[in-house]
Amino acid sequence: MRNHIFSTLIIFILAFGISISSFGQFGQPSSEKKSEFKMQKRLYLGGGIGFGISSYATSLMIAPVVGYRLTPDVDIGTRLNYTYYRYNDSPLKYTTNNYGVGFYARYYLFFFSDLFIHAEYEALNYEQVYVNNLTWEVDHKERVWVSSLFLGGGYRQWVGQNAFVGITVLWNILDSLDSPYNNPIFRIGVGVGI
Repeated sequence: MRNHIFSTLIIFILAFGISISSFGQFGQPSSEKKSEFKMQKRLYLGGGIGFGISSYATSLMIAPVVGYRLTPDVDIGTRLNYTYYRYNDSPLKYTTNNYGVGFYARYYLFFFSDLFIHAEYEALNYEQVYVNNLTWEVDHKERVWVSSLFLGGGYRQWVGQNAFVGITVLWNILDSLDSPYNNPIFRIGVGVGI
């Protein structure tokens, strides 16, 4: 099963390698020469926001990012995550607040410097809701820590000297029943350099 998941991941990254990256990036577009790589272009801020609305549920998410470019090809950083979720489908009604932190590394591919592979570990404090099967009301809530290991890739599209838009496609290879994520995970964001 793991070999099948790993093979699917590799094929998907290669087949859909022209996706777009999700975090803010500070610096020159991909034409930047490695010899011109300067210290002041190493630290960057960015992130993403997300939302989902249906007739019975609302989800709002914010995920700021702070990153550091080790080289023109390698980034490391941290990503904070907060999600508000409200479910309202009579008789079942509840809200949850989930928060966590992730640490990532990203390698920009040498043959096309806007394509990248991405690895990220996330620890998420997740509020599980337990429902009484007889009354369909919330029995109780319990906070649990859920670990995720995301692997995938993406693409960044520059909009100017210091801004880009992007998408990242990831798989949680530590997927469990406690995980709030469904594979694959798509992250879309905009980044603007300071």
